[in-house]
Amino acid sequence: MIFDKIEKFIFPNRCIICDEVLPYGEKLSDRFLCDNCRGQLEYIKEPTCKKCGAMISDNEDKYCMRCNEDFHKNYEFGFGLLRYNDYVRTSLHKIKYERRKEYLYFYGKMIAKMFHNKFRKISADCLIPVPIHKSRLRERNFNQSSILANVISESLSEYDIDLPVNENIIFRDKKTEVLNKYSKEERVSILNDAFTVNSTPYIEKAIIVDDIYTTGSTIDNIAKKLKTAGIEKIYFVAISIVDNL
Repeated sequence: MIFDKIEKFIFPNRCIICDEVLPYGEKLSDRFLCDNCRGQLEYIKEPTCKKCGAMISDNEDKYCMRCNEDFHKNYEFGFGLLRYNDYVRTSLHKIKYERRKEYLYFYGKMIAKMFHNKFRKISADCLIPVPIHKSRLRERNFNQSSILANVISESLSEYDIDLPVNENIIFRDKKTEVLNKYSKEERVSILNDAFTVNSTPYIEKAIIVDDIYTTGSTIDNIAKKLKTAGIEKIYFVAISIVDNL
């Protein structure tokens, strides 16, 4: 334990939003959020879309506008921790482009804490992180979805849930641009040959792990590929979901 304290003194935790150095604390939120930023994270709460998990404004509605207009059919449903706002965008940008991989520990632990009962109910065989292209992996030297999936898996063990990570099922063969500037048809075309899958005869249910759910095109395309490989039911979990209130 003394070595942990020395390490924290030399390499103190920083706020996952503003990067302010934090004092060491016992609560998870104290270790990763400063007082000014703690209230800036908007946790997703009911009512939510029954398909993509985004917040919606009316309890009478089952689906958000995005899912009503573009109903992805290859995954069962998904869920996420936070609404996508400027603060979350800043935090996730720091992870990807400033290599603040340690922020993923907070997000993974919180996902497990908030959704362990949902994970238990789904009873999936594995978590599958969204793969990144090998050239992007060389640039960043890590895949944020892979780290997030492993933190979730490890954290779920605290709730007696055994949910391993499988990174040998699907691979990204084509480097793609940000998709939200393209039409639905263009997104489908771009993603059509972006991924390759291996045969998975012993997996019945899987949960895809990603950092942001924006249009749903990537998740749905991966789910389609996984189903062709023999997985019957696909779900997803994300740090943040862009909503349509």
